[in-house]
Amino acid sequence: MQVLEQLCIGKRGKAELCEDGVFVNAHFAAVVDGCTSRLQLVSTQRSSGIIAKESILSCLSTLDPAATMEQAFHAMNASILSWYQSQGVEEEAYSNPAKRCSAYVSLVSRFHRQVWVLGDCQALVGSVLTTRHKAVDTLMEDVRALLVEHAMLQGQTVEYLLANPQVIQAKLEEFMQLQPAFQNSVFPSSYRYTVLDGFFSDYQHVQIVNLPDAPTIVVLASDGYPQLHPTLAATEEALELQLRQDPLMVSTFRATKPLIAGNLSFDDRSFLRIIV
Repeated sequence: MQVLEQLCIGKRGKAELCEDGVFVNAHFAAVVDGCTSRLQLVSTQRSSGIIAKESILSCLSTLDPAATMEQAFHAMNASILSWYQSQGVEEEAYSNPAKRCSAYVSLVSRFHRQVWVLGDCQALVGSVLTTRHKAVDTLMEDVRALLVEHAMLQGQTVEYLLANPQVIQAKLEEFMQLQPAFQNSVFPSSYRYTVLDGFFSDYQHVQIVNLPDAPTIVVLASDGYPQLHPTLAATEEALELQLRQDPLMVSTFRATKPLIAGNLSFDDRSFLRIIV
């Protein structure tokens, strides 16, 4: 594994608050995107997304170099479950998905010459992008766009909505509270989604990209980048353009939150370009 470029930065510019993580050793390279839970399992200064991220990064450092996709994702999932058990909250986490520590991952295995992608983490090999946006996220983004456009029809300005994000986010929250019910749910639904949260089991939802035998450039990133390009400079430039032209995040790219005043971006972001 040869690292060409990497970046990991939190939306608030504070490393201790960033729920993204980057990992590289001789056998694996990964971008981990921890998810913010709606509720907390235990009283701690670390968010649930940070706990999930740190659990997975620790797991990757001890992973068997020849681990299969199933073995790797089982181990990463088990690392989160182990944290629940250490805190005595396994039953509570099982019964209330809104409290779980969860994360998505893009992972390269040098031994298998494969990229494994879960959820909306991203992988770019050549010109082919691999990612999967959740249907429930698309729905929430559309609802938020509706709320923003309705507010502007009532006379609110972009500047006002950026300075007072709670005007929209408070209304969206009523819908967002429904989302965790679909997390790793055993019931069929078009809004069901899969994530590493200690109760992951749907290995078929992991996307697999086979790499050629020759040395290959692979780019991994979290969903903090609306557009993924072959270089960090081009990817950062696209993000800067998005934030400048559409800081409400409802037009050229939709998100469940805007660019909050004082933040560096609308989300944590991480980028890793390597040769495998």
